[in-house]
Amino acid sequence: MAFDIVIHGGRVLDGTGSPWQAADVGIRKGKIAQIGRLGRAKTDRSIDASGKYIAPGFIDIHTHSDIGILVEPTAECAVRQGVTTHVIGNCGDSPAPISERYRDLAVSRFEYYAEAKDWNWSTYAEYLDFMARQGVGINIAGLVGHGSVRLATMGFDERSPTPGEMRSMKDQVDEAMRAGAFGMSTGLVYPPGCFAATGEIVELAKVVARHRGFYASHIRGERETIVDAVRECIDIGERAGCPVQISHNNPKYGGIGKSSEIQRLWEAARQRGLDVLADNDAHTDFGPPLSHALPQWTQKLSTDDLLAMLRDPAKRGALKDEIQADRRPGAGYIGLLVHDRFDRIWLLRCPEDPTKEGLTIAELAQRRGVDPWTAYFDVIVEERDRAVGLFDYMDLEEIKSTLRHPLVMICSDGWVAPVEERTSPTAPYQPCSYGEFPGILERFVVKEKVLRLEDAIHKMSGMPAARLGLADRGRIRPGFAADLVVFDLARIRDRATNPWPHAYPFENYPHGYPEGIDWVLVNGRLAVEDGESTGARAGIVLRHRGA
Repeated sequence: MAFDIVIHGGRVLDGTGSPWQAADVGIRKGKIAQIGRLGRAKTDRSIDASGKYIAPGFIDIHTHSDIGILVEPTAECAVRQGVTTHVIGNCGDSPAPISERYRDLAVSRFEYYAEAKDWNWSTYAEYLDFMARQGVGINIAGLVGHGSVRLATMGFDERSPTPGEMRSMKDQVDEAMRAGAFGMSTGLVYPPGCFAATGEIVELAKVVARHRGFYASHIRGERETIVDAVRECIDIGERAGCPVQISHNNPKYGGIGKSSEIQRLWEAARQRGLDVLADNDAHTDFGPPLSHALPQWTQKLSTDDLLAMLRDPAKRGALKDEIQADRRPGAGYIGLLVHDRFDRIWLLRCPEDPTKEGLTIAELAQRRGVDPWTAYFDVIVEERDRAVGLFDYMDLEEIKSTLRHPLVMICSDGWVAPVEERTSPTAPYQPCSYGEFPGILERFVVKEKVLRLEDAIHKMSGMPAARLGLADRGRIRPGFAADLVVFDLARIRDRATNPWPHAYPFENYPHGYPEGIDWVLVNGRLAVEDGESTGARAGIVLRHRGA
């Protein structure tokens, strides 16, 4: 048999968790054609993998590349990590559906969207078709976001849907599933998803179940209420009759120490017959705008309205009381405000006054002779809501415990980063977008022995492929799509993650490409060649088989 490419002399990790085997891999017409000793086989291209590992391309089960993949379709920051597939539409946010009534509000939630005049889709099918026509450098599997469906129907209204609105939302979820969505996601700490009652989500998840999709959730509380939030998530899956994927389900500050309790809930649900899995990344920090830690309803305000509110001392006091009361739990990092841990919140980006960058809120407050809450609100006003913080809100040892669990797969929670994000002085802090998977291999496999190599690769490939129902990806088997990564484990280095404790300046860390990822193939085409991106758009938009 003649091959397009033969990868010679590697150690093949097949994605199942089995020990590696010495073998060559022959590729023909985008597929894995043969595995074995192929030394004399005729081939157009030969890759020497001696001393290196050959693994299935990594499948990132939780990303936010919905718009980034359109701005930078080559997805260089993904393929340079060995990632060949992104699952988008997580945490309740997808760029479709969009209604004309709430288009401006929807667009404001996705950076870069407003700048592209030809991005005028409304339905989920139109969004996927647009992406497919443009071409993508990695494979894309989409989820429809409950928050987007609710926004298209009800805007940011804090109420239950009317019967007519409920029918409209069901129709939109049905349309997305028919178009090829793999499931529905919720973001129950974010607006407008946080305004939805459990029953509303159950009814929409039943639509997903009819199409044999799964329910993914950023649950309704990741800290003090995390146990109840996991129970709600499992309850939704059981009542709707669909599998459950609990997103980045490691306890955050205020809930640290609850891992074993929530893991017992996963295990008990599976014993009852519910397909529950979870995912997590390896980073302890996150870099959102400071204003995103304010109560959810403030996110519908214009910048001028938000700043006017924050200039009012009485309204500041009311916001502080609402945050500390935590009656509607916000995202995990808000636990640092709830517990007055301003010493764990760094100022990462202050474009109006960069001299503040690198200080914690506690340090800034001390310098100014004010309390930390005053300093926090003042920075938002001074920077006209462009201030970005770095919240250190998770425990690394607990993350390791989470990732060891056999029901947990590895994700990045990152996104395809457009060039503008890498070079801008206000570039976000996103080491997960550049070094998540090499970082796991370097730190948790080689240095600290948290995971066996075979198990780590399974959590990055075969396990997420099975969750998605991809019958021809995630493993190295004849007939499977040739999504492959060749890496040198001894040379693997994550060049994006900031050393701990945090060092300032941060600029050189989040956008560094990893080392040791030498060759990456997407559908049989070279996306990374001898450590360098080729710029190929070899990916496809995957469509759920239940569609």
